[in-house]
Amino acid sequence: NRLGSKDSALGSTLRVDGSDYVLIGVLGGKLGPPFNGNDLFITHSWEPPSIAPAGVRAGSTYLQVTARLKPGVTLEAANQELAVLSARYKSSFASNLDSQTNSDTRTLSEEMAGSLRPTFRLLLGAVAAVLLIACANVSNLFLVSLSSRSKEVALRLALGAERRDLLRQFMLESLLFAALATALGGLVGHAAMKGIEHAAVNQLPPNTVFEFNRLTFAFMSIVCVLSALMVGLVPALQASRIGLADVLKDAARGAPGGTRGTKVRSTLIVAQVAMSVTLLVGSSLLLLSLYRLQSTPAGLRTDGVATAFVGISTERYKTPPEQAEFYRQVVERLRSIPQVKNASVAFGLPLTGSPIAPYTVFGNPVLPLSERPLANINIVDADFFNTLRIPLRKGRFFDANDRSDTPKVCIINESFAARLFPNQSALGHSLLRGPNAETHLEIVGVVADVKSNGLGVPAPDSLYSAFPQMGRPGANILARVDGDPTVLQPMFRAAVALVDHNQPISFFQTMDTVLQQSVGFQQLMAGLVAIFAAVALVLTAIGLYSVIAYSVSQRTSEIGIRMALGAQAGQIVSHVLSGGMRLVALGLALGLVGAAGAAELMSSLLFSVAPIQLGLYAGVTILFTGIAALACLLPARRASRIDPLQALRCD
Repeated sequence: NRLGSKDSALGSTLRVDGSDYVLIGVLGGKLGPPFNGNDLFITHSWEPPSIAPAGVRAGSTYLQVTARLKPGVTLEAANQELAVLSARYKSSFASNLDSQTNSDTRTLSEEMAGSLRPTFRLLLGAVAAVLLIACANVSNLFLVSLSSRSKEVALRLALGAERRDLLRQFMLESLLFAALATALGGLVGHAAMKGIEHAAVNQLPPNTVFEFNRLTFAFMSIVCVLSALMVGLVPALQASRIGLADVLKDAARGAPGGTRGTKVRSTLIVAQVAMSVTLLVGSSLLLLSLYRLQSTPAGLRTDGVATAFVGISTERYKTPPEQAEFYRQVVERLRSIPQVKNASVAFGLPLTGSPIAPYTVFGNPVLPLSERPLANINIVDADFFNTLRIPLRKGRFFDANDRSDTPKVCIINESFAARLFPNQSALGHSLLRGPNAETHLEIVGVVADVKSNGLGVPAPDSLYSAFPQMGRPGANILARVDGDPTVLQPMFRAAVALVDHNQPISFFQTMDTVLQQSVGFQQLMAGLVAIFAAVALVLTAIGLYSVIAYSVSQRTSEIGIRMALGAQAGQIVSHVLSGGMRLVALGLALGLVGAAGAAELMSSLLFSVAPIQLGLYAGVTILFTGIAALACLLPARRASRIDPLQALRCD
């Protein structure tokens, strides 16, 4: 894209991070995970710029290896070989930080989506429940159609038609119906996928695109056939068993074909109610979990703050003091802009996970490197805490006197301080860092806990060092404004360019976006399940209404006789309503039991929410009962207005 897509670009030289690289090839096609979003591949330097050489030599590094297994080699065999290599490494480098680290192989799909499998199973279960409810509704319609065609079917059987011919006819009808519905559902599903793709853009790997492929069409075809079976099998079996004598008996009772069909329709309604209640409870639990997650204090304020990553050349800025000076100048340029209230620099951005490193409390025995406790490490400047509005609990923030030529200091969070120094002040104590515990850090302040690793997990032990004392070649710049923080993007570019126009910025985002990303997937999942539950509720209400309405139409003569014998309109309403609500009560009982079991299965997806919430279960029961009562009340009121004379005349 940048080089005009010309073959002549091959052999040209690109300057990357201060070093020259020769362009030797261009990859074709779209790259899949984990490389989608990557624009440039270079040979590995084996020296992460964010880690000092001494730390690398001590085992403080990170590396992701992607490999293809040889033909015939299983994942278990690869793990066994890795176990041998890990044991050999432990014995050879026992003092290294990573000597206790175990390596294991995982498939690429497991690495990319393994932790999301419970979520995918939940969504698939919700979709299946909605599909079953829809199939039950359509099956009810087919049964109603069968009732009106019962005389025709009985006559055909009496004239010699084979039962398999009737089965084939009804199954073909349901298959045609399912095929048309599948085609329409495919169109709606394609549009929905694009909507989900847009809504989840911040939670998906870069350049992720949802597409229909052969597997999708195969799955849709299987669902189509299964839906046809669920919709048409019961009506087809009912049709094949119809006898002329049964039709005449049902007709004599004023309900042609209804005696056998009514039981099936009632059973389907009970199943619909049970599945709908289970979905409603599950979605309510997820929404309650999401609400509590979003209500969890993060320990900072993200409004009006934006950030961008700036990586500088280690060829041009070789030493930590030079690197710290570059960022100081950038931050000073930002602070000089009238709209900017605060500006700072940070290595280790809250809510995205911070680097971890070992430490030792001064005065305690210095353990081997691999046995020392670990803490989140953040290297920040003096205005960092004011920029993010992180409260100071004790002591002071960093200031201009914390320079590279002064004693090193640090700030820790309050839960870390309470654990390290119970019943006493942490101020004045010191922590030791470095491979040989050679870096002495005096604790000069204690700040509030920050959910650095996400809202859903406890605040980690966090140690903040002064950036002027520990410069880094890669860090985030942050700034706060009143109003929309997106206005900061050109300001960031201008401030960096004024200091060194060869240093780019990347990954600009508002801190509100960072906060949203930490709960974005839970929000998307809860929203989808809530939509499925709402659809299930509507379908169940429609199904319940149709069954009661059809029952009223089949019992017109009976209701007319009751009213002719003196039954009042209120009694007719109560009689019809009670019949429908009995089905609802049975479905509610089964649904609540099913919901309790489903809630236990999805407990790992809930945050600060117990699977059994009596108030929530009661609320769902009341809501569903009210909607079901309304669905039954409409045909019940229609039944109360039947004219006895017209009903008897029709009979």
